Amino acid sequence: MRRAPIVVAAALIVVALATGIAKRRAGHDVGRSTAGPAPAQSGSPAHATHGLGAGPPPSGIERSPDAWMLHGGPRHTHRAAGLAPRSKPVLIWSHSVGGPVEAQVTTSVDEQTLYVASLDGSLTALNRPDGVEQWKVPLGDRAYATPCVAPDGSIYAGSDAKKMFAISPAGRVKWSLDTDGDADTAPALAQDGTIVFAAGRVVYGVTPQGHIKWRFAARRKVFTSPAIGPGGRVFFGSQDHRAYAVSDHGTLVWSVDLGDDVDGSPAVGDDAAVFIGTDAGDVVRLDPDTGAVLWRAGVGGFVRGALSIARDGSVLAGVYGPTPREVRIRAEDGHVVGEFGIQGTGAREFGVHGGALEDDAGTLLFGAQDDEVYAVGDGGALLWSFTTGGDVDAPVTLLSDGSVVVSSDDGNVYLLRAM
Repeated sequence: MRRAPIVVAAALIVVALATGIAKRRAGHDVGRSTAGPAPAQSGSPAHATHGLGAGPPPSGIERSPDAWMLHGGPRHTHRAAGLAPRSKPVLIWSHSVGGPVEAQVTTSVDEQTLYVASLDGSLTALNRPDGVEQWKVPLGDRAYATPCVAPDGSIYAGSDAKKMFAISPAGRVKWSLDTDGDADTAPALAQDGTIVFAAGRVVYGVTPQGHIKWRFAARRKVFTSPAIGPGGRVFFGSQDHRAYAVSDHGTLVWSVDLGDDVDGSPAVGDDAAVFIGTDAGDVVRLDPDTGAVLWRAGVGGFVRGALSIARDGSVLAGVYGPTPREVRIRAEDGHVVGEFGIQGTGAREFGVHGGALEDDAGTLLFGAQDDEVYAVGDGGALLWSFTTGGDVDAPVTLLSDGSVVVSSDDGNVYLLRAM
């Protein structure tokens, strides 16, 4: 077992704030919070009262082999192979793709090509060594969803044109599938090759040839990217306030009302437990077999991005205002055991969008709506930060050689590397 989290007092004051692009969803008043901190005063710095880090992971830990989709695999753990820079990295290159980027950058199987979905309505392939554009495929409308790359190199990408596309590594559209709504959630790849994604209020299971295997309709819009657990069970949330589990054939296993919009994409732990975030200002642990609520961790702000699962089993979540921060939650009992705050504006719609990436040494990488990317060490201290020209809502990508790929609402993709 990994050693207990190290408690480190830390504080961060970020002085550079910029106005982000308008968000897609209107805010809601934060509902009941069972264990959240007192809100910070508007405009004052948030404080990391406990270090976010939990010490380096043990050697020999098993990692997901699926490294080419949102958060690195169908369970959304966001555990990356490789070591991130421990000190301020250098910018190797940046490339503008023509529109804000809110999707994680994914890679080809050999990591030589980077795939970028952007709000200019395109999927762009960039040469990894120098950032040169290889090709650009129009998707018909804004593309919010992280592309998914199959082992054969096929890229699956959706858009607000109400379509899901399959694109070859050469940039040729193999097929497109009309959907019932905006295909704006990241696809996940099941073990049998089924592509699972949400569009509108419908979750689809689609074959690699573009044929619909199954579909399941929630009562309202599904903003979460589905996660896939053991046995192919699919987990997601909806703006009907419910979390759902469906079988690998698309039949309902259970649903549970969590009291507010469920927009935080779920993550599945090593023990198959399901964790999901809500607009009630909490992270919830659910029994994967019954949907029973095992605990609710109040964090005092919207939890709208995909969660992560650290190698010690704890849950990593981004939290919106009024006290924006990244938090670490103990999986056993739902206690917040670490946090790292950023400068807030007092607004509930401003914050940290998702769970951090964890590298092989326990370093955590995440972006925020103050335009920054942060690297936090295993003891909870800030190692470095990198400033972009816009909100960083997209998860960070770590390549196996330690290069860090960042995408931003400023329309740029950045590749950083240790000096």
